[in-house]
Amino acid sequence: MDEHRIDELVHAILSADPADNNFNIQGLLIARHGKLVFEDYFYGFDRERPHDMRSSSKTFATLLAGIAADHRMLRTDTRIVPLFPGYQPLSNPDRRKDRITLRDLMTMSPGPRLRRREPGIAKKRRHDAGPGGQPDWYRYTLDLPMVSDPGGTAPIYCSASIHVVGGAVRQATKQWLPEVFREYVEYVARPLQFGMYHINLTPTGEAYMGGGMYVRPRDQLKLGQLYLNKGMWGGHRVISERWVRESWNAAGTFKRGVVPFDKDHRYGYAWHIHDLEWQGRKYRDYYAGGNGGQNVIVIPDLDMVIGITGGSYGEGMRFMRFELEYVPKYIIAAVRDR
Repeated sequence: MDEHRIDELVHAILSADPADNNFNIQGLLIARHGKLVFEDYFYGFDRERPHDMRSSSKTFATLLAGIAADHRMLRTDTRIVPLFPGYQPLSNPDRRKDRITLRDLMTMSPGPRLRRREPGIAKKRRHDAGPGGQPDWYRYTLDLPMVSDPGGTAPIYCSASIHVVGGAVRQATKQWLPEVFREYVEYVARPLQFGMYHINLTPTGEAYMGGGMYVRPRDQLKLGQLYLNKGMWGGHRVISERWVRESWNAAGTFKRGVVPFDKDHRYGYAWHIHDLEWQGRKYRDYYAGGNGGQNVIVIPDLDMVIGITGGSYGEGMRFMRFELEYVPKYIIAAVRDR
């Protein structure tokens, strides 16, 4: 790789105006051909400090679902409502609820839609109740009225959908999700040798899988490398190659992007999909993305994984450029053998 191109990006980060910062990147890691070739941190961050992944940690929920499916505890066509028999009768009864599948949730096309604020970090600070006074966020989501049929190719971004994916894993494994994530069978944290990490809990003590995990940047990068390796890590299979292929198969396209320059934004199993262009050539990337500029980006054609942690929270016009603009301009451009 051309180190001068990467130097240009580092210089842009270091010289940015704090009062008007388009390069509010707090960590940058690049892996090529399975090797960590670049790593740097800014604004006081370092490699041992877990970083808020925001919605990029949603992809861990679908990873857990895939491992449960590999062990025949779940299927993509598993009906969700029967997994929660204690919730009957649900509010806003609708026969379409019985047709919601795991795949519908993972692709954010289940049919119910939150009309008010979604469950999230601010709500988790209230230990006595969740949204609408309902402390059980699985039930809260399944109680919502249906606004469309399950499935389809027009996903509606909703953190609650992915949170219920975690609930499906919880019901299928009969294990507390933090334990599942750490060591149940051969799941995630132990085989990938994670360092310190933190998982938020809902008012009922269940793991919140809609985002907001704190994970070391190097361990975030492992998520992308695992999928680039077709599910293998250290010579051992963590997730099936079939699940990786399905996860990266675009199930739908968002009707409109978060920002005007976000076009043809597709979605798989909690993986965002774009085509990045540099010098007339397109490179398809698959990325776990979160508010503020939290990105785990996989570019198979370049055998590359990029990790970005950022601080531009609530500034989509800024942080969306990290993946869509800066990755092609500085990182893809630095690849000499593309």
